Amino acid sequence: MKTPVVKNHFAFFGLLLTLSIFLYSCSLFNMFTLNSKKVEKEKLHMKIKERRDVISYESLKSQAVLTIDQRAEAERNGTRGLIAPAATTLISLAADGVKKIISNEQKKYLANYQFSLTDLYFYDQLSNEGPFDPVGMQFSGFKLIRTFKNNLGVDDTALIAEFALDTLRSFEIINNSMFRLRVKDFQLRYPKAKVPKKDNNKLNMDFEITFLTSYVNSQGMIFDSVVLGKFYFLLRDAPLDHNDTAYQPYYAKLKDSLIDGKSFIVPRSFGYHREPDDQTKPGYSQGAYSIHVKVKESSKDHFINQLVIENSSLMIDASRDQLKGSSLFHKF
Repeated sequence: MKTPVVKNHFAFFGLLLTLSIFLYSCSLFNMFTLNSKKVEKEKLHMKIKERRDVISYESLKSQAVLTIDQRAEAERNGTRGLIAPAATTLISLAADGVKKIISNEQKKYLANYQFSLTDLYFYDQLSNEGPFDPVGMQFSGFKLIRTFKNNLGVDDTALIAEFALDTLRSFEIINNSMFRLRVKDFQLRYPKAKVPKKDNNKLNMDFEITFLTSYVNSQGMIFDSVVLGKFYFLLRDAPLDHNDTAYQPYYAKLKDSLIDGKSFIVPRSFGYHREPDDQTKPGYSQGAYSIHVKVKESSKDHFINQLVIENSSLMIDASRDQLKGSSLFHKF
């Protein structure tokens, strides 16, 4: 039979063991989540940026459009230099369609979230010219903000990412009805994914930006949720420690950088409107569209190769060897 003193010793030892296990578990948790913040009342904000006359038509230079006969005459007369592409003429740019996308493995160190804006208008006026009339284009970019409640119960900002219309390539918008995006501002303060201490406070991020529209053409055909284009902004080994010497140079380099992908400008939907003379005439709308952004964070270097098909939601998973063997990569 155990004495009360022995029982008390056993009780004290059990309490001490329980407390030790609890403290050890807390230390392990802190070791593996140095930068990861417990998400409480997280808010995801997305703001559209619009500006009147985003394209400076006054600054656009004239572009000569030569006929076949004019080009043939120039070649016969040995004046081919006269038909050399002007400085405003676009040249083909070869882009690598294979992207290293964050894998869905290591889910413990993954975080996913999305932003979305709908019921937007790409132009600030109607048009009588056609579905891709760029006059009145007002889209100039958008801004993403992720906030959360910190340990003090105060709203804190974890991420700011702002993307702007690439106005340096205005001729691509006018000539090809396509546009690109640049990084205007990017601030990564706190990750959502868990970041182990041993990973040197680095984070990988993937942004997939999709532009969509629904419209009807002059023949009465309805097009619903059409993907106009996709953009991919991929960050690798982004520093999280503000005291890291690589922190400032890394994010400074992102500013004004051109991100992968492109999109058609929004086609205007066919309809009718009332003119100042009270006559009802056919025309084209202000171009309704939406923007969807998927964000993936990972503190682990687990990637897969994907072949990105422009202006499509199709993404083909494949290993590097499979992609190299694909007929898409054969030289002609």
